[in-house]
Amino acid sequence: MKAKILGFLAFSILYINAKAQLNQRFDNTNYKAIYFSEACKLIAANPDLLLLDVRSPGEYADTGKSVSYNIGRLNGAVNLTIDSVPAHIKDLEQYKDKTILVYCSHSQRSRIVSKYLGDNGFKNVYSLNGGMTQVNKTAIAGFPCKSSLYTSNLPYKFVGPDDAVALIKDRNTVIMDVRTPTEFNIRDTSEYKNVGRIRGAVNVPLNTIDKQITLLAKYVDKPILIYDLFGQDGIEAAIKLTNAGFTKVNVLFEGINTFFANTSTSDTKRDLLIASPAYKLIGVRETVDLVNANPNLIIADFRPKQEFENKSGNNFSNLGHIKNAVNFNSVDDLEAYLKDKPKTLPILIYSSFSASMKGMAGMANTDLSKVSRQLSIEGYTVYLLYSGLYSVVWASANVESCKDAASILVDHQGFY
Repeated sequence: MKAKILGFLAFSILYINAKAQLNQRFDNTNYKAIYFSEACKLIAANPDLLLLDVRSPGEYADTGKSVSYNIGRLNGAVNLTIDSVPAHIKDLEQYKDKTILVYCSHSQRSRIVSKYLGDNGFKNVYSLNGGMTQVNKTAIAGFPCKSSLYTSNLPYKFVGPDDAVALIKDRNTVIMDVRTPTEFNIRDTSEYKNVGRIRGAVNVPLNTIDKQITLLAKYVDKPILIYDLFGQDGIEAAIKLTNAGFTKVNVLFEGINTFFANTSTSDTKRDLLIASPAYKLIGVRETVDLVNANPNLIIADFRPKQEFENKSGNNFSNLGHIKNAVNFNSVDDLEAYLKDKPKTLPILIYSSFSASMKGMAGMANTDLSKVSRQLSIEGYTVYLLYSGLYSVVWASANVESCKDAASILVDHQGFY
């Protein structure tokens, strides 16, 4: 009997993993993907709704080994890991005709589970677009029931870019940049790390915090906003400070990168940055607007040819491309292409996931920030999609203010 149960669970895991590339074209078929504003209305209208969290127990309880996965949960949610859902399908039968709202960290797992439930006869299944990642980025204005729905076991608080602006403008806030001195001073040998800093920030590198705790004690009761480049070190710094008794610690979710990967058109956040590079770091919303407003825009795609053509052996790399993009294998190829072009033509540069592709399998050993800086020196107006094409694809399916991003994508229907 035990062998049969283990066999069933193994089959279930294989079944769900085989669908790890489910396409978001399944949205609104036998389940519906919804945004935060819709979720608030759904919860209010269905008091017996089941909130289903399909992350790991560590993620759910904010006790995971990787601190970057500990990002809070929704009040009242039941936790069933993605691989355990088939084994608990009988337990869920009571909700077959009721409303179920499924969520995870980024909304890939929630889509997979939502489709599985829909395939098994559950009639009112919803997947929360963006998951807990987008919950932490979104201000109350974009998620009206967030204050009553969001909870965590963390001693520090995550803030998204819009909420961070209010903290930065509060002169009582201590803004703590925990990057290395070379990154803080815009002198790092890795050009993609030289993105500027928040005005008024003090540099307290992560590896020095323990030694500086006594000096930092004067800030123990003040609001503190911590940031790094991508978020991990900011969390580590927050843990050190809260363990030392600091009580008002805020972490800029996903680091200063979130200011460049923004999903709004507001320049407010930019005004709070200093020492920014000569080229323009832009996010999804700005990229969509730039592509649509500039028919003569030169769009340089720096990915391997097989990825550009959607022929990669790794489906996750088959993201399509931005319309009118030209694929370049090297900086020399781009320079040759630009040779007879007027420098008045703006240039958009991007790759898959990041401005730096060093060490990433299957990608050119190129720092696109360095390329962008050199072209700026040569007199071109350069825009760098800092978080890469993946951010456009993801936002098109998960962020309400960016759902029109799908209109600038070619040969991509999604990876859920």
